Amino acid sequence: MISKEQLRHLSNLAKIELNDNELEKLQKDLNEILVYVEQVETIAIDDIEAMSSGPLQEILLREDIVQDKDIEVIKQIIAEFPGKENGYLKVPKILNK
Repeated sequence: MISKEQLRHLSNLAKIELNDNELEKLQKDLNEILVYVEQVETIAIDDIEAMSSGPLQEILLREDIVQDKDIEVIKQIIAEFPGKENGYLKVPKILNK
């Protein structure tokens, strides 16, 4: 359990001003959290069965197949690109050395 003195010390270290009502509410909230953490710590992990499958077990992906319409879109983008040089798309320099 956290005491009000400990909370005052922590609030001073964090440079947070808390009035008495805020201290009481914070103390109550933190102590409830600590009680819950203590309950979780008492769970025997050995008694829990590992998941053999789940939603992340299998990820369905489509095949990466280039279609004719994709090639046409790429050709259109290249044709409309503002800068070209020796068959490459030319972009502004962004790194300085």
